[in-house]
Amino acid sequence: MSVNIRTLSTIVILTALFATAACSSALSLDSSPSPILSPAPEDHSATVEKPRYTDTISSESDSLPIEQVFSVSTIDGENTRLEDLLGVTPVYLVFVPSTTDELDISQMRVIQSKISEFDELDAEVVVVISDQPTRVIEMRDELGLDFPLIADPLNVVASDWQVFDLNNSGESSPASFVFDAHGGLIAQLIATDPGNRPTVTEVLSVIEESLSVGAA
Repeated sequence: MSVNIRTLSTIVILTALFATAACSSALSLDSSPSPILSPAPEDHSATVEKPRYTDTISSESDSLPIEQVFSVSTIDGENTRLEDLLGVTPVYLVFVPSTTDELDISQMRVIQSKISEFDELDAEVVVVISDQPTRVIEMRDELGLDFPLIADPLNVVASDWQVFDLNNSGESSPASFVFDAHGGLIAQLIATDPGNRPTVTEVLSVIEESLSVGAA
């Protein structure tokens, strides 16, 4: 009988020790700081951006091969050397996928309606269109466009600037590149969504800001 009492006492003591240890462990875990979860990275599949100037057009000067300048003829037969423009005047370089899509046509109309504002800033607008020269000429005549238009039916320039076949469609994507008067890339937007384009007002605002900074 005495053996059983000792055994029972031992069991009680061990049980108490385990219970105490368990409580101590629980308190230790509860008192430790909670892990801080890092926010998930943003999805930039539609655009290339960092940081933002506006809600749509953004700046990241080191993400594109701006050495991929070009010397090509416009549909009017004039030789356009981008390297001759960069560092001399602000440049708005636009890539347009077609001459027939309503989004492309609308973008050209708006740029033309604001062309005097680019002139006031001494800024050059150059548009590269992934279509045949004859169709680009038809678009120019129909819309009354009077800024340089480059036909790029084989997407040679678009490929150099990494705006071709981004979503495996075999087509170029709408893209905008804005350079300041010193030749620095100050804003850009490359979109896999055809509707994701900066407004002309946003582009003009970025150019104005760069000129005011340069004058300060």
